Amino acid sequence: MTARKPIRLGYEALHRICLATGAWPADMKSYELERQLSKAVYDYHQLSIRNIKAQKARLKAIHRHASVVAELLSIDEWEGGLDWCSEWPKELPPPSKVAKEIERMIEESAVLKASAQKIMREIILGSPLEWLVATRLPEVFERFFQRGVSLYSKGDYVRFVHGVCDEYGIRKPEPSTIIKALTNARSSRSRKRHGGQK
Repeated sequence: MTARKPIRLGYEALHRICLATGAWPADMKSYELERQLSKAVYDYHQLSIRNIKAQKARLKAIHRHASVVAELLSIDEWEGGLDWCSEWPKELPPPSKVAKEIERMIEESAVLKASAQKIMREIILGSPLEWLVATRLPEVFERFFQRGVSLYSKGDYVRFVHGVCDEYGIRKPEPSTIIKALTNARSSRSRKRHGGQK
């Protein structure tokens, strides 16, 4: 499977987003705004069950190969013979231990045993779209427009989200969906700050 590349916007598309928002980035270059938006949308596209399953398959292959490599390197280190790793930095553990450490870290992460759905729930609150509009895009909005994200359904932030969705070809969420996602994200952050208490 070929990895999806970030979608890059031109100046005209950024201009349309700013017009929709009714604001212009404060003291920031437009290319940096475009880069941050592209990264946010790229991350959103990566948050799918299909991508998580593909990542798990790669991790499973790495684990399997790390186990075989560790065993082969251990035999090679024990028996000696060809000095193929004479340039290996002395401050690092032997190659077999590095391969064993990779294998151990994968096992301890428990990612291989968890379902893709469970992993998704641990990464984000709600759907990928809710994560985009309640976590990633607020960061970009506040940084570049130097104003807070309001919970007003006809406010600058909702218009910003709609402009971004239009330009990146993402289904536009209803203003009420944006407000609800923001409210849930804020409540979740507040609970985490206060030790999980409601």
